[in-house]
Amino acid sequence: MKVMDSGVRHIFRLCVASLGDLFFPRMCIVCGSKLDMGERHICPRCADDIPFTYFWSWEGNPAEQRLAALAHIDQACSLFFYRRESPYSSLIHKFKYEGDIRLGRRLAGMLGEYMAGVSQARALKEGDTVSHVPEEARSRALPEGASQQCALSAGAVAEGTQTKSAHGRFRGIDAVVPVPLHPLKKFRRGFNQSDVIGRELAAALGAAFEPKLIRRRRYTRTQTRTTDRRSNMARAFAVNARVLRRLQAAGVQRILLVDDVLTTGSTIAAAAAVLPDSFRLSAATLACVE
Repeated sequence: MKVMDSGVRHIFRLCVASLGDLFFPRMCIVCGSKLDMGERHICPRCADDIPFTYFWSWEGNPAEQRLAALAHIDQACSLFFYRRESPYSSLIHKFKYEGDIRLGRRLAGMLGEYMAGVSQARALKEGDTVSHVPEEARSRALPEGASQQCALSAGAVAEGTQTKSAHGRFRGIDAVVPVPLHPLKKFRRGFNQSDVIGRELAAALGAAFEPKLIRRRRYTRTQTRTTDRRSNMARAFAVNARVLRRLQAAGVQRILLVDDVLTTGSTIAAAAAVLPDSFRLSAATLACVE
């Protein structure tokens, strides 16, 4: 009887969804094409073409180079490359500014699987291993106007530097810490996008989620609207001493800092600066600006 009831409910939900798609068709966020039944947010064709970074299996990747120059961060990872003119930038805009939290969870869950080493990127060719970094991803690390850190990293790869097998190299994370928003900005937006990402990554990595370890101590201008990002973020964060003592007493050693987009790295670096050097820090974002 319970099985029959479950089947009836499933059929009812499909009928409601079909009617919804008939009167309010859902569109792919990237290309604008109509989504079929069972598809969400992005069509299969666009999903297959997501510009993945493969940083989860690339030691010494451009994100790590960028952050290591600013803070004591030794590992970094992003899901996909970001360009403002690219249609894939709509994924971040839809999540962050239009409040599509389900989309944010989906993207973060995808990143979490790759970081934990339990899933291969869909763009990998059949027979490749997760430690393989496609040449396309490497070449995207050095677009026109790229930072010096990206140039150095891509140059090293081009010269034949071996990318070590890094299957699940983020598995040893003890705690996931999202970069906090100022309370006023969080109130206006309704949520902190880094919290959404951080929860999914913590679940995928089997780590504790610690959103109160770092707090925002002053309001800062939106990073996309300022040219001097480092000075804009100076003294923007402070550590919660009570939470810090608790984590130290629990033997926490590896912390993953989480934000939505990695541009210059100034925001994550400012957050890392308030943490003791005794922690081994890593960072993760959904997107990395080329």
